[in-house]
Amino acid sequence: MSRLFITGATGFLGGELAVALSKLDSIEKIFCLIRTRNDEDAVARLKQVFALHGDYFNRNKVVPVRGDLSDLELADRLAADNALRDIDVVIHCAANTSFLQQKTPAIMETNIGGTQRLIGWASRLRNLQTFAYVGTATIAGAGADVVGKTIYEDDSPDPEAKHLVGYTRSKMLAEMAVSNAIPAEKLLVLRPSILLGDSRCIVPRSFDIAWIIVAFRYLRLCFCDPDSECDVIPVDYAVKAIVSLLTSSRRHSTYHVSSGPAATTPRKIGKLIDYYDPSLPDVTFCPRQHLDLVKKWLRTGETFSSELRPYADHLEHIKATVGRKNARMLLAGLDAYWQFIDLNQRFDNSRMLADAHIELPEPAHVYLKRTAPYLHAIDPLQAAVNP
Repeated sequence: MSRLFITGATGFLGGELAVALSKLDSIEKIFCLIRTRNDEDAVARLKQVFALHGDYFNRNKVVPVRGDLSDLELADRLAADNALRDIDVVIHCAANTSFLQQKTPAIMETNIGGTQRLIGWASRLRNLQTFAYVGTATIAGAGADVVGKTIYEDDSPDPEAKHLVGYTRSKMLAEMAVSNAIPAEKLLVLRPSILLGDSRCIVPRSFDIAWIIVAFRYLRLCFCDPDSECDVIPVDYAVKAIVSLLTSSRRHSTYHVSSGPAATTPRKIGKLIDYYDPSLPDVTFCPRQHLDLVKKWLRTGETFSSELRPYADHLEHIKATVGRKNARMLLAGLDAYWQFIDLNQRFDNSRMLADAHIELPEPAHVYLKRTAPYLHAIDPLQAAVNP
């Protein structure tokens, strides 16, 4: 029976993964790294993870381990814990996922430094069979050579790749560090694409990305290519694929966990938004060069320019129901996401489909229509200031 160690167990993907793994009879123990000050709070946080969807929390099987990826002594502290000496599978899910430029130093410290400290400990484990690093397919970057392309696992990482945000670059460098330190026969690199919601009609553990759909609903204006492919999957599908890859025979060390041919588009999501609240102006896609004009109008309150007259109803709606200041905040938070959308990338998932023995996921515009009521719980303004 396996003894697992997982980071990020209180996060979006890591939480669902910890719950799913706890249900497997083949796993004896799951040790979860929890950033907290005391044991009682660590247990309480894990209980909360399991309580969200009414899953059974087996305190004897799921065990918190207090620790912090930013702790420079983390590797030695973990090595000194006798309970962790027989760990045979390490799953590293934790990451700082912020897109904010001002947080780049903290992002790099957590995602690169924290990963290096974790592999510094894992490399000493005498029984290590698998080190699973959960990265992101978006490490492919944003250069002209990857725009509008289907990306394959062997296309990344490229140290010369251009990146839109520090997060994706940090994940690329962290993956490179793992690959350099962990023997190939023990390495499993999992690269989810964009995780959005949950297809099971339950409240998602996190609304980290879903807020942008609510922001579109507020603004009714989208400054991106409406037919750009967006590789989006629900978290439950990602967990199903990852668990299967962890527990099955594998022919590769690196997998895209993605939608591939089941990718969606902003236009299809836009129809979902119209369905969700048809009383508002139609969702309209605008050229990116008009974004600065809208921002200027929001800032100055000038009369509509000729370029903005086609959006007069939308702008009046924004002024009356969203407010100029709030709209400016939403547009600022959305900017990086629109740039990602315009990359028009799809991540090939042939390896995953073959080795995880699963079918393609539902397209995002299908499952999101079914789970749309949960979008009511999202405050897009709060999310916009901390994307």
